[in-house]
Amino acid sequence: MHKLTKITLAVMLTMTANMARAATTPDPGDYTALPAGTNLSMVYAQQIRADDVYAGGNKVALPRDLDLNVKLGLFRQVHFMKLGGYTIDPQIIIPYATQKNGLADTSSTGIGDVIFGGTLWTIADLAGGEHLGYSVFVTAPTGAEKNKGFAISDNRWAADFQVGYIKTLAPKWTIDLIGQTEFYQDRRDTGSSKDAMARAFVHLRYHVSEATHLAASLRYTVGAKESLNGVTLAGSKRDTNATLTLASFLTRQWQLQAQYSQDLQVENGPKFDTLALRLLYAY
Repeated sequence: MHKLTKITLAVMLTMTANMARAATTPDPGDYTALPAGTNLSMVYAQQIRADDVYAGGNKVALPRDLDLNVKLGLFRQVHFMKLGGYTIDPQIIIPYATQKNGLADTSSTGIGDVIFGGTLWTIADLAGGEHLGYSVFVTAPTGAEKNKGFAISDNRWAADFQVGYIKTLAPKWTIDLIGQTEFYQDRRDTGSSKDAMARAFVHLRYHVSEATHLAASLRYTVGAKESLNGVTLAGSKRDTNATLTLASFLTRQWQLQAQYSQDLQVENGPKFDTLALRLLYAY
């Protein structure tokens, strides 16, 4: 049991290390191209929990629950502008978190890996409700406690490429289709390698009014196997997640978004559930 626990903890610490990139996980409506000159300041607050760990699709027997608890905050600044006739939105994301792991009896607090990048839209039809954008985000290994399994500090460079399409289906219905691929440098402390990860998102939004929408989302993730000297540290993901979102503009400038997210199926790593709030200020 002791050996199994050590293996499980290695998998858990590896598979939680992409939380710093939570803000680049596209929410419903994120691929809407706004007019040039628009600025968005966003603050995210997330409560992320996991009690169970899976390996090869099977729940791993532990002496007690994993009791992983991450309180994650993110600040995101976005600026919309024109470049060569296209709409783009350069941005920066700074994460901060407190993490506690009851099974390993460890805790960490600090700033995570900083993310910068943006989106270029080739279709930006705000009136017609159709948008097509291509994104690149780069994660820099700047975080604290990067060698201690801190979930928002992966100690490696990462490049995230996305394409997102939004289409109005009916007066009150919109669909968002998004593909994402992420590539990773070897870890700078251990030299462990990580395979590319791919994700597909579907967001179906119902517009209660011009200011408020409800959304149901599915996300499927594959890849991200991690190994060191031929030994697998974390198996490939083949995970499915469902998310419910409520977002509403309280005024013309302030929007509040609330989400509940639950992993439905996990192949390798912890099974997460997440409560999240996002406060957006547009100016």
